[in-house]
Amino acid sequence: MQRFFRILFWIAALLLLAGSALAWRYVYRPLPQLDGRAPLPGLAQSVTVDRDAWGIPHIRAASLGDLAEAQGYVMAQDRLWQLDLMRRVARGELSEIFGPLALDVDRQYRTLGLARAAERDAAQLDPESRATLEAYARGVNHFIEQHRERLPLEFSLLRYQPRPWQPADTLVIVGYMYQDLTHTWEAELNRAKVTERVGPERARELFSQESELDRYVVGEPGQNDRGQAAGDDQDDEDEIQPDNVLKAAAPSAPPRFTPDTPDVAATLWPSVHSWLAASAEDIHRGLGSNNWVVSGDYTASGKPLLANDTHLRLSVPPIWYEIHLTAPGWNVKGFTLPGAPLVIIGHNARIAWGFTNNGADVQDLYIETFNPANPGEYRVHGQWQPAQLLQETIRVKGQADEKFTVALTRHGPVVRREGDKAYALRWTALEPGGLASSYQWLGRARNWEEFRNELKRVWGPGQNAVYADVDGNIGYIMAARVPLRKKGHGEVPVPGDGDDYEWTGYIPFDQLPQVFNPEDGLIATANARVVGPLYKPYLTDRWELPYRTARIYDLLADKSGLRAEDMLNVQTDIYSYAHLFLARQLVAAAQAAQPHDARARDLLERLKDWSGEAGADEPEVSFLEAVRVETLHLLLQPYLGEETKLYQWRSSVFVQKVLTERPERWLPKPYASYDELLAAAADRAVARLERESGSRRVSGWPWRRFNSLQMLHPLGRTGLLRWLLSITDQPQNGTRYSIRAASPTDGPSMRFTADLGDWDASLMQLPAGESGQLGSAHYKDQFSYWSEGQPITAPFSEAAEAAARRHTLTLHPAP
Repeated sequence: MQRFFRILFWIAALLLLAGSALAWRYVYRPLPQLDGRAPLPGLAQSVTVDRDAWGIPHIRAASLGDLAEAQGYVMAQDRLWQLDLMRRVARGELSEIFGPLALDVDRQYRTLGLARAAERDAAQLDPESRATLEAYARGVNHFIEQHRERLPLEFSLLRYQPRPWQPADTLVIVGYMYQDLTHTWEAELNRAKVTERVGPERARELFSQESELDRYVVGEPGQNDRGQAAGDDQDDEDEIQPDNVLKAAAPSAPPRFTPDTPDVAATLWPSVHSWLAASAEDIHRGLGSNNWVVSGDYTASGKPLLANDTHLRLSVPPIWYEIHLTAPGWNVKGFTLPGAPLVIIGHNARIAWGFTNNGADVQDLYIETFNPANPGEYRVHGQWQPAQLLQETIRVKGQADEKFTVALTRHGPVVRREGDKAYALRWTALEPGGLASSYQWLGRARNWEEFRNELKRVWGPGQNAVYADVDGNIGYIMAARVPLRKKGHGEVPVPGDGDDYEWTGYIPFDQLPQVFNPEDGLIATANARVVGPLYKPYLTDRWELPYRTARIYDLLADKSGLRAEDMLNVQTDIYSYAHLFLARQLVAAAQAAQPHDARARDLLERLKDWSGEAGADEPEVSFLEAVRVETLHLLLQPYLGEETKLYQWRSSVFVQKVLTERPERWLPKPYASYDELLAAAADRAVARLERESGSRRVSGWPWRRFNSLQMLHPLGRTGLLRWLLSITDQPQNGTRYSIRAASPTDGPSMRFTADLGDWDASLMQLPAGESGQLGSAHYKDQFSYWSEGQPITAPFSEAAEAAARRHTLTLHPAP
């Protein structure tokens, strides 16, 4: 027996040693050098990289070129595989790693043409932008060359090495984010289908942009102080003199699987595909963000406070990267994207800024008719014209290259076909220059005018930018190229044969929405409607829901003595307007019509005292969300049948309006009143909860069961890699209608508060951590702070940075 245990002990010891050796080789050996000296051959002078207790780098350089090169090197230290994955997705090059399973995703992005546009725009960059992107690329590439034998874990799992980084790769990632924030063409197809089925009168109600909860930044009657665009003397849209117009392109069909192949990369492809599909679903649902700025009248310091949290796909590592950059003319701290030099959101020593997505409609679908006798021709002005046919070649792991043809009409690429009819997409992102001018240069602006001048260069995606400076000024601008159209607004596909629906230019910058120092000292946006009826140019009518904006105003209006921590408390607020409204409707309806299911009646009793704060342990929240879904289904089923999900507009606003006004025309025939409709929705809701949870008991329906956080690594969907790489099954308070914006897979991808009275009191945090390397102490060290709404200060002054310093690496020119 003793011999048996000795053998068992040695087997366990050997396994432990083997496991430790593997962990060291694949997890810890790739970790970057943080102290000492390291060569970086392209530098003109040495650069220092300090890191604090969170791993946040502060790069100090003697020139912008050295700063950008060091930033590329440091980004590769922390996020190299994320860089490579994002560029491969956007370029349509996943099949080279994952094999034929990834072909449909690659075809989609090849059709979209981001790589073509990026290569074109990279060749036409202005000298300063070109030099900056080339320096950044050198930094990434030097890191790759120095670490080919100890690359991050994902490269070892997938058995490949990254290619050198190019300036066009930065632009293709800009395009990837552009798509995330402006993708509307599939919604336009669905809107056309819904309109056809319900008729134009009902469609006007379904697709109304009106809500009593909207808070306009500009264009509200009687508030001419709220921006230059709010005056009655503004030109009508058809009288606007447009900026120059250029040209465009787009995405394609949903992916399908081909037979599997027996290797690790193919085995991991379903995880990556699921991650990408969830990202696409987030786009279709509508991503959101919050930002606001208050003047010194509201604050303890007498200087403005500015807050921003962008709601994007939550993943490990996060989409944002926090950094501090110092060089002559630059001292900026904030957030940037992997692959993008400089800082996109943040502050310098004089100003701060933040963004939410505006949702301006910059994609139009044109219905093109192709020649049945010659599929390479389509009709223009009644005549057959040749389409531009591009041959795309996709390298596929384990088999021959895949070749296919992309058809481009005068409007852009064909993204969908129905017989001889095709849909071509025009999109501002792929106009010449559309990817070359984004938001990274804002860090050098020192005042409002310089901030505006930098934004004049920006093509998009269209963002609601809030601004504050140390002189006490606050402001707002929506900056982007937004098309002017001859006819219509591009809400649904339009005929492409003639010129009736062509673009005539872009809204001039001075006529885009903007406001400076409004009298009430408060500006807030949360993707809802920002322009009132006096604002004439068309931006969109597809605004997000107004609940978060309304709640921000409720929490901040008439306040004083505010500090940065108060802004974080607002960012993590869990009050849910939409669900509280529905709770009150249900309780009132129960006076006249009771649900049949005893569980629904029990939940209605609980709702009488519900406060509107959505806790993770409350089955009431699960019930209300299910009732919302079922009420919408019952209202639309007579017209859309079982395809009620085609309607993806401001659905909760529509339900709220119908239940408030209770018009007879929307009441489905089986019900004598809206009270009966709500009782039926309550019965259907508990049946849904039972079906989805597998539990018959109300106690088995806490909100966390349906809304727990799933923050996945692209490779960490299942099994051991899920446990190692992802953050999963975490209960969270709030709903997607709360300011906190809590949903399983998307939410606050960063949080930021700038204190203009004391930069060192500013707050910045990520949902996981700074590093994308599993073995790093900074892989997910910020998660608990992010989840619990605890502050992380972001030191900025020399003294505060010195006190926070934990590591110093000197990058020196090669001898």
